[in-house]
Amino acid sequence: MTSALDLYNALVARGTQPALTWYGDDGRMELSAKVAANHMAKIAGYLADEVWLDEGASLVLDLPAYWKTCLWGLGGMLAGLSVTVGGGAGADGAIVTSNPASAQAPGVTAGTAGDAAVIALDLGPLALSWTGAPLPAGTFDGSAEVMGSPDQLMDDSRHAAGNFAQWEAAGVLAPDGPRLALVGDAARDPACMLAAAAWQLGRGSLVVVADDSDPSTVAKAEGAEIADLLMDRL
Repeated sequence: MTSALDLYNALVARGTQPALTWYGDDGRMELSAKVAANHMAKIAGYLADEVWLDEGASLVLDLPAYWKTCLWGLGGMLAGLSVTVGGGAGADGAIVTSNPASAQAPGVTAGTAGDAAVIALDLGPLALSWTGAPLPAGTFDGSAEVMGSPDQLMDDSRHAAGNFAQWEAAGVLAPDGPRLALVGDAARDPACMLAAAAWQLGRGSLVVVADDSDPSTVAKAEGAEIADLLMDRL
């Protein structure tokens, strides 16, 4: 796998097969390969056509380890963006945050991140719009606005400007396998989880056990092998 486009195409080809399975405090969530690909396409199109981010711009994920974090990170790479986790966004980019009005959110003050766009993302598993306090003026409601973007990728050239290769290289999992489980501290770290997804989702499916479930029990039930992340940070 060498690009976000390769990963996207692999997901499309796998159709209804499982791609990303999440165990967290809000329960179990499983996304098929087709659903994951549709989300990636919507996010990529939204960031390019609605937020107007240029190829190579920065996209900062101020988000916890979560299945939505994976999709927004991979969708950003598919849009040709330089994706990072934590910290402030550059003036040419955007920050995706679950705390848009919090001074504690890196780079975010009163709905702005310098000249960068601020995209509020509601982490409710079924949220179709932002459900928290009223958003600061000028803040994008990523949960709602992304829904209007096409399910299919409309521009397959932008991905080349993204930093997918760096994330894939940081997410090498061992052993190789069609269905692998990420457990322990790595499953609770948003950067580790995103890196593991960049490595595995083009090759097979990934189970992320980020709650207090017994990893061995979950892995057996899911038909997955527990994998080690060989590089735990970018």
